[in-house]
Amino acid sequence: MSSTKAPAKKTTKTKTSDIIASPEPKKAAKKTPTSAKTLSDDIIGSNVPLTSPKEPAKTNDKRKVTVAIHSTKNVVWEGVGKVEKGYNIVSRAEADKWLTRGHARLATPEEVAREYGA
Repeated sequence: MSSTKAPAKKTTKTKTSDIIASPEPKKAAKKTPTSAKTLSDDIIGSNVPLTSPKEPAKTNDKRKVTVAIHSTKNVVWEGVGKVEKGYNIVSRAEADKWLTRGHARLATPEEVAREYGA
């Protein structure tokens, strides 16, 4: 069996509409300034971005007023919440509602501290 290959056609004429070109390269992204810093024991780290000192976290001065109540049983009250047997920390508004029930009473801070070993 003999194989004969046809010679490849060479094209010498090229039209400008037949040329496929790649788009112009985009400008490089702006790099953040870096600095060399000593990380630990004579190790110098590179490409560590410069950071500005962070502002201290703001404390929320508006604290929820909470109270401790003691419940003798587990109860779920729709629209109010849930208490479990023992000591529960709830908001003042919820505590006012729970205290209308016979199984709940206000707990003193000393009781709660004694219960949780503080």
